[in-house]
Amino acid sequence: MPTIPHLAIFAALSGAAATLSAMEYVVDDDHSFALFRVQHMNAGYTWGRFDDIGGELRYDPKDPSGNRVRVVIKAASLSTGVPKMEEHLRSNDFFDVRQFPELTFVSRSFARTGEGQYQVTGDLTICGRTRTITVPVTRTGMSTHAFNRKPVIGFETVFEINRRDFGITYGSPEVIGDTVRVTFALEALAK
Repeated sequence: MPTIPHLAIFAALSGAAATLSAMEYVVDDDHSFALFRVQHMNAGYTWGRFDDIGGELRYDPKDPSGNRVRVVIKAASLSTGVPKMEEHLRSNDFFDVRQFPELTFVSRSFARTGEGQYQVTGDLTICGRTRTITVPVTRTGMSTHAFNRKPVIGFETVFEINRRDFGITYGSPEVIGDTVRVTFALEALAK
């Protein structure tokens, strides 16, 4: 007869095994982060983040051909810690959040480059302009959530874009750099 410890081990292994096949996930906004930095005055960097992140993904660690991700970020959730700067960044000089309330990324393909490593190609839309980009993505982990016992997965990417490609042209490059470094860390729970 199985004991409580045996059942606990079986439950933990069952959850871990579930993450080894294709699964559908929903982005966990509380544990996902979208950060950006841009050079200011050819000296330091201004950092910011977006606090409202949603989306879904399908992930199969054995066959990346069917993997897909869709991320939606609410532009008005932009935060820098400086209210006056946030107000300016939300204006039509930058993100124009009234006209373009969302930033999105929708994948087209996943190519495996190593264990848990991928090149993900997809369409990034900012300020109503869409550009196809390819970014390096690392799976940061897969496990079973300690509280709800659902499979949970994490990914991270760091990449650069040119803000002018998305119509964000305010300020000269000497004042505000054109290159924006994006760090995106996503955690998602099985549906």
